[in-house]
Amino acid sequence: MKTVKEYLCKMDTSMLVDEYFCEYGKKLYDLYSYNTPKGYDDRHIDYDESVRDLCVYDYAQATRKEIYDYIKYLKSVDITECSRWKTGIIYAFRKYDEDYFMRMFHIRLLFWEELLSDPENCKNYDFEYVKFSEVLGFRVADNQFTQSIIHRVIASIMHILSATGYRQENLEHFYESYKKQNGTDFEPYAPIDERSLHFIRYDQNMIMRNETTESRDRLFKVRKDIYEYELYLMKRERSILLESIKRG
Repeated sequence: MKTVKEYLCKMDTSMLVDEYFCEYGKKLYDLYSYNTPKGYDDRHIDYDESVRDLCVYDYAQATRKEIYDYIKYLKSVDITECSRWKTGIIYAFRKYDEDYFMRMFHIRLLFWEELLSDPENCKNYDFEYVKFSEVLGFRVADNQFTQSIIHRVIASIMHILSATGYRQENLEHFYESYKKQNGTDFEPYAPIDERSLHFIRYDQNMIMRNETTESRDRLFKVRKDIYEYELYLMKRERSILLESIKRG
């Protein structure tokens, strides 16, 4: 299995930028039109009036250049040892989505050591606020599904890493703010509760306030089935990964 950095270095950068821009540039027009940070979750844009002097194409090109520069920077970062376990593995599994053109997969991080020692209870971990240098050293699963969408997987990893800036310029500020608010240090590798995959994260009262008891029960069953389906797909990919590791 290759590392995230190895994929970044060997991939066609233009294709990777296209994938990233296609997946995560959907609010570009809204930003250009309204030029306001309200309700817009993008931490890398300077909201100033000068953007109104640009056409949408020019603004899009400037944004694409940011992504090119981001990739170039990632390629220059030296890999450091993971602070949690020795070997992190990122893999993808399909998610349920009625719209075929939506991003139909989840990506997760697990650790080789845990997968080998306790496959049934091995956890997935969040890596949104982990240092670039550690994530770039994670392996990417060579499962068929992960490899079939490898450009989208790498683009997703880049997007997750950019939560505190394309240079992680806000990472230390995030750590400090978290400690101030919670009284404890932030744990970069937080286990993911897979129940949040689908139905449990919804506020049943808000979404179902106008539904009958029967329709609520039916809708809840649908969401439960989707959750169990996605959980099955996740475990299947992990099983394939485990067998591959055992074979060496």
